[in-house]
Amino acid sequence: MESAAANDAPKPAAGLPPVQPPSARFIGQLFVIPGLIITVIVLLVIVSTLFVRREREPAYFLQQLDSDNMDIRWRGASDLAQILKRPEPATLRWKADAGFALDLVDRLDSARNELLKNEAKIGAEIAKSNDKDKHLLWRKLRNQRDFVSFLVSALGEFHVPVGAPVLCTMVKHDASADVKGNTLQRRKALWALMNMGENLHGFAKMPKEQQDSALETLRAEAAKGATARSNWARTALHYIEPESVRIRGHEQYTRVDETLVALTNSDDPFMRELVAMAFNFWDGPQAEATLLRLSQDTGRGTLIRVEEID
Repeated sequence: MESAAANDAPKPAAGLPPVQPPSARFIGQLFVIPGLIITVIVLLVIVSTLFVRREREPAYFLQQLDSDNMDIRWRGASDLAQILKRPEPATLRWKADAGFALDLVDRLDSARNELLKNEAKIGAEIAKSNDKDKHLLWRKLRNQRDFVSFLVSALGEFHVPVGAPVLCTMVKHDASADVKGNTLQRRKALWALMNMGENLHGFAKMPKEQQDSALETLRAEAAKGATARSNWARTALHYIEPESVRIRGHEQYTRVDETLVALTNSDDPFMRELVAMAFNFWDGPQAEATLLRLSQDTGRGTLIRVEEID
């Protein structure tokens, strides 16, 4: 009976290939290899995302700025400048980062001190030289001045004015053998102070958690004693949360308005004009009287004309 049923089973049509189960190689080509390719792609995406995220951390930019390789340093400076100049809300985490701002002030202070040392050396060299082109020796300082200028401009973008003390020191520094280079540096520092005063108003508009984080960092730094970094933090607290400075008894901090008043005695008419503009962003008990005095300025002194290429 079974033999008869088997004989009655339909036979495959002529010309069709026999049906065989798929081989392990075929299954691998069909499923395993594409799966491995997809896994590699996913891993590459994860690694690249982590790398980009690492690039967007303050430590990454600080490492770039500290590099002895000028290409790496300026690439980091360029990337950071583009972030700080953007108006999007996403950049707020940078402009509100008090710790990062303090780290940048550290670097500005160090870079400026190194610049002053080299400036004194070249000044002495020029004083002893009889070469008619000896003024070209100042070009050796161009990279250093550009780096200082970048840090000055960057600090002006933050909502926490921790850079104000160093900027005030810079604008008051007029005893330099490199008259043009120092004049340009002072003017840039004053512009940054104005920008900083304007951005200071943005602190009150920040989300409360970001305000609290910045204040916590500043209070911790301000309480560390008589250090330069503590003074920078106390100055920022004075303009952001003045009652915090008074309650804690931290009386030593930099008053920007006092620096502006002192600059009204400058022999550079353009510097005095900038001072008048700066009082739009920094108030103080002497502001009104100082502006009245500047409104009667007769243009005394000699205007120092200087350009970036000098």
